[in-house]
Amino acid sequence: MIYKRFKILLLVSCFLLYSSFIYKAEAIPEVYAQSYIVVDAKSGRIIGSRNPNMKLPIASTTKIMTTILAIENIEDYNKKIEVPSSCVGIEGSSIYLKPNQKVSIIDLLYGTMLRSGNDAAQTLAEFAGSKNDGGFIEMMNTKARELGAFNSNFVNPHGLSSDNHYSTAYDLAVISSHAIKNELFKEITSAEKYKADSLNTYLYNKNKVVYEYEYGTGIKIGYTKAAGRCLVASAEKDGTEIIAVVLNDNNWFQDCYKIFDWAFENYKSYQIVEQGQFAGRTTDGTPVFIDRSFSYILTDEEKEKIRLESEITVPHIINNRRTNICGTFRVYIGDELIHTGSLVSNY
Repeated sequence: MIYKRFKILLLVSCFLLYSSFIYKAEAIPEVYAQSYIVVDAKSGRIIGSRNPNMKLPIASTTKIMTTILAIENIEDYNKKIEVPSSCVGIEGSSIYLKPNQKVSIIDLLYGTMLRSGNDAAQTLAEFAGSKNDGGFIEMMNTKARELGAFNSNFVNPHGLSSDNHYSTAYDLAVISSHAIKNELFKEITSAEKYKADSLNTYLYNKNKVVYEYEYGTGIKIGYTKAAGRCLVASAEKDGTEIIAVVLNDNNWFQDCYKIFDWAFENYKSYQIVEQGQFAGRTTDGTPVFIDRSFSYILTDEEKEKIRLESEITVPHIINNRRTNICGTFRVYIGDELIHTGSLVSNY
C-alpha cells in the first residue's frame, strides 16, 4: 500500500489575532483540598491536580451519577409516580416526600440536584432501576466502568457514608464531563431556583457557584462528616468550560473560584480542526477530509507549538468491504501527541 505523508499546515496567523505576546501559564493557586482536579470539559485535558486518583468518600456528589442515569433511562419526565414508603425518612438532606405521594420525575430530578434530597434520589433510583435485573446500583457501577471511572464504587444513590462507597476526583470529573453534555442535566444543574409544581413549592439551589461566581454553571455540592466538604463545580467563559473537583476541602467554594480565575486567565479553548476540513488527496486523487472536530484548551505559548501530521492512504478494506476511511491525522503540541483522528473520503 502506498502512503502519501505530509503535514497539514495550520493558519497560525488566525491564532495570532488572539494575543500579541507569548507567556507561560502561572502556577495554579494553592488549593486546600485533600484531593482535587481541574479539567477542560470538552477535551478532558487535565491542567491541575493533587491526588486525583485517591479513593475517598464523596457524599452527595454521588447524585451526579444518579441524576444522569435517571435522565438517560426514563423517557417521560413529566410522568407522576408514587413515592415508595422505603424512600421516605432517609437521614440527611431531604425534600420531605411522603409515602404514596405523587411526584413528577422532573421535580424529583431538580429535588435531587438543587436540594440534594436523599429521598428524591432514592425514589428516582427505585423507578429507573425497576427494569434492570441488578437494580440501580448495578447500573451506576456499570456506567462508571463504561465512562472510564474505574476507581469508583457505588452502594447507594445518594452518597450517605458507607465503607464501600467511594470515588476519586478524576472519576467525578469524567462522570461530570459526560453528564453536562446532556442538555436537561445542564439545565437542571445551572438553575438558581425551580418551581416544582407537583410539590407545590420552589426549590433553591444549594450550590452557590451558580449565583455567586460570575461564570458559574453548576454542578453539585456534598457533605458528610466522613467525606468533608466536596464540590464538583463548572464554569464557562468565552467558550472555555472548566470543571473543578475538590474533595474534603473546607475552603471548597473559594478554592474553586480561584481555580476558575486562574484557568480562564491562562487557558483558552481553540478548535484545532473542524469536521469536513479539507486535508489533502489520496494517490488516485480522491479528496480527503477531517472526520470530526477537535477542540483543546491551550496557553498562548502552547498554541504556537500546535502542529498536525497526517497519513493518507487508499480507502481501508474492513471485512471485505470498502470504507470511507482514508488514513489518520495526529495533533501535537511540540512533540507531545494530544489527539488522533481519522481522515475520510466523505462525512
